[in-house]
Amino acid sequence: MSKLQISLNGSAVKLNSDNLTDLLNNNAPKDRPFAIEINGIIVPSSDFENFKLTNNDTVEIITAVGGG
Repeated sequence: MSKLQISLNGSAVKLNSDNLTDLLNNNAPKDRPFAIEINGIIVPSSDFENFKLTNNDTVEIITAVGGG
């Protein structure tokens, strides 16, 4: 498979895998909850394992920020 190019949080990224879980293992926060938006649509965590990315997808990893 040739490299896949996506936008991740506004930056161009080339990937060796189209599997969303592979992307998350390398880029998602380990210490807090997060949500994934792909092309403007929230992907349920139950779909992460089977979700396949495609060339030019726009992926946002969204984390909650606490404050007071």
